[in-house]
Amino acid sequence: MSRTTLPLGAALFVSVAAAVPRSASAQQSDLSVTPFMSFLPATGASPLAGLAVTLAGNSGLALRASGHVALEDQNNNTVIGGANLRPWGADADAVLFLGRAMGGYDRSIAPFVFAGVGVSGNDDIGTTDTHNNWSYGAGLTVPLGSAIDLFGESRWRMSRYVLPTAQFAPSPTTELRVGLTIHLGGGGAAQPRGGRSRDRRSEAGSFPMPARLPTTTSASASAARVIGTAEEYLGVPYRYGGTSPSTGFDCSGFTQFVFAKQGVRLPRTAHEQAKVGVALPTDWSAVAPGDLVMFEENGRIGHVAIYAGRNRIIHSSSSGSGVRYDDLGTKRGEWFVDHMVAARRVVPDARGLMLDLARGFADAAQQLDGPDHAPKPR
Repeated sequence: MSRTTLPLGAALFVSVAAAVPRSASAQQSDLSVTPFMSFLPATGASPLAGLAVTLAGNSGLALRASGHVALEDQNNNTVIGGANLRPWGADADAVLFLGRAMGGYDRSIAPFVFAGVGVSGNDDIGTTDTHNNWSYGAGLTVPLGSAIDLFGESRWRMSRYVLPTAQFAPSPTTELRVGLTIHLGGGGAAQPRGGRSRDRRSEAGSFPMPARLPTTTSASASAARVIGTAEEYLGVPYRYGGTSPSTGFDCSGFTQFVFAKQGVRLPRTAHEQAKVGVALPTDWSAVAPGDLVMFEENGRIGHVAIYAGRNRIIHSSSSGSGVRYDDLGTKRGEWFVDHMVAARRVVPDARGLMLDLARGFADAAQQLDGPDHAPKPR
C-alpha cells in the first residue's frame, strides 16, 4: 500500500486509455465508449460512475481501459475532521468475446470473459491511500440497435497479486457493472485482406452517372437509419422473388424493402438498383456504411447488399439461407470482395423522398435476381 494523490490515479487512467489504440493489431477494429455504473453489493458502498474505452478486433480479443469514481464523498476522519474524498479506481483489461472468437466481429449477443490490473484510492484519515490490485470476471453484451449495446458484467477484485486459490489469499470483492456501449467505428473505410479490391469492367461501367441530388441528410446520418432497419430482419429466410419479411426476401427485395422504410423508392432488381443514386468507384475503400454494393453473377449484376461498416455487409443471401451479416475478411467474404462490380450512394432528400432515376421500374418482364454463389458459411 502506498500513499499518493488523486491526480496520479487519473493520470494512470489517461495513459492506459491512450495506449489502447497503439496496442491494437492492424486488423479491422471497433472503437467504443461505455458509460457505466459500478455497484459493490457486499459492502453497501456508494455506487460509482465510470467510463470505459474499448478497442475490439475481428478475432474476438479486445483491450479496455476504464475509470470510475464514487457518487458520494467519503471521510473516515470523523473525530478531527478533514477533506472529503471520493473513492475512485482505474482498470486495464484484456477481454475475450466468446461468441466472436471464431467468427469475427459482428453485432450479436456476446458473452465475454476478462482479466486485468487496476489501481484504486480511498480515504484514510483525510489522505488518499492507493491500492494496486487485479481482477477477473465475465459479462454479456446485448445489441439494442445499429451502434448501441446493453452491457453487464460481474467482476471479482483481488486486493493482492495472488491467485484466489493461494494459501491465505484474501477473499475477492464482488463488483457489478451495467451500462451502454456506444460503437464509434474504427479503422476507417473497410480494406478487406490487406486492402484488396478488383476494378472489374462490366455492364455497371456503361451506366451514366445521374445528377447528384441536393440533400440535407448526410450519408452517415442516413446510414444509421438504414442499417438499423436492416438489422430488424436478421434471420428472415431467403426466398427467390421475396419482398417481405412474412414470406422471405431475395437480395434486391430486401434492399428495396429496407430503403422503402426510409422513404426511398428503389427499383426491383440489383441490375436496376445499380442505376440509381450516385455512382462510386468500384473499390471497397470508396464505400461507406449505408451504401449499396452490387456483385456479378453469371456475367451480369445479380446480387446486391448494404455495406454496414467494420468490414461487413448485410444482405439476404441464398448461400447464407437468409438475411445475415457477412465479414469480408473471411474465406466466404473473399467471394464478395472479388465479385463486387458497382457501388451506389442513395440518400433521401429533406422530405424523405427520392425521384426515380432509372427507366423500367414497372417492367413486368424484368428478370429477377437469382441465388448468389458464395461459399456456404462454415
